[in-house]
Amino acid sequence: MHAAPFFVVLRWLLTFYLCNMITRYSNFKTKEFSCQLPDLEFSINRERALVSVKIEKSGEWSELFKENLYPDHTGRVRLQDLDLLVEPFADRWLTFDLWVYVDEQSVSSDASGNEDVTVVARATWNTTVVSCKANILNMTAEDWCSKRFMTLIDGAKTTAVGFLEYLYFVGSLPSAPVCKAYFDDDTARTVPLSYTSIGDGYGRIDASPANFLSSGRKLLSYEIKAGDRIQNYVVDNNVEPEVAPVLLFWNSFGVQELAYCTGELKQVASFERKQARIGRLKETYSMEEKENFKADTGYLTFPMANWWREVLRSKDIQVMTVVNGGVEPGSGKPVVITSEKHEISNAAEHLPRITFEYEYADRNHNVFDLRREGRIFDDTFDYTFN
Repeated sequence: MHAAPFFVVLRWLLTFYLCNMITRYSNFKTKEFSCQLPDLEFSINRERALVSVKIEKSGEWSELFKENLYPDHTGRVRLQDLDLLVEPFADRWLTFDLWVYVDEQSVSSDASGNEDVTVVARATWNTTVVSCKANILNMTAEDWCSKRFMTLIDGAKTTAVGFLEYLYFVGSLPSAPVCKAYFDDDTARTVPLSYTSIGDGYGRIDASPANFLSSGRKLLSYEIKAGDRIQNYVVDNNVEPEVAPVLLFWNSFGVQELAYCTGELKQVASFERKQARIGRLKETYSMEEKENFKADTGYLTFPMANWWREVLRSKDIQVMTVVNGGVEPGSGKPVVITSEKHEISNAAEHLPRITFEYEYADRNHNVFDLRREGRIFDDTFDYTFN
């Protein structure tokens, strides 16, 4: 006899719940690359949704977006271009947390036009954003971070004794990284490695070939393993350490790598003069010097040719000074690449080779480096002139 009021209340509660519910049509994964953040789509039953986008880094919060959004005729709201919204922060930080808050609002107005807003439902999306400018297919950010190093080299990397090589990874390691080095006498040895924490959960491994040399034997190749991550290197023993240019650049994951050119380097200076006759004499009243460099990578393997595109697309590049066969720490001078020729063909017997031109980013191109004094040529030339 008293069941009817119970069912009336239950029906009212179900109706209220169903009419005040945010339905999700898309979600974040646990980790997302910054350039691949998906659009968020949801539906509401009320007039509008207050959407707030925030990022959190080391306990500090920043609000990027806060607006009232209105649904389309199907009741859906789509939040687009989140990758563009977070791009400035992905350039600054390697990782950060992204939060999206949605409040479904019921809005009514009184006789004076004042709004009465009631929040009838709430939803939250969040993910850890990993800085990345590459559109990576067939692998999630979570898998990449746990199985690969933060570099776009896909295959063995060519290096030489005297070159500096660094590998970056995200997360913790189940055991210490190791290197297995292979020599010209058909022997191999395993070398335990350490790594340096650089913050944001990133670690850096010094993978330079000089670390794995063995007296009386020639190093041919080696393999770096850190957890499930593996990177192979092939050592070119025909390359002298003093090659030029050596470029330090920021890659697509926001970490630094070094690129060595083994081909020819040309230096071309030009001078733009502004002159006028002042009294009886013609004088130069303005002079602009331009230093242009034409670089050649030398012949490359196909994996190396694809990796070199990372240099060409980087917005932050420095040319390093090479002294006594090694890169001088802190010697980087900012440069900009002004043109390039990068062609890869499937023609028979084709070997990739990249040429490009660059110049100093500084307005003053009159650069004099005392670290190269006392020689006929600088360290970019061979040892004949020592």
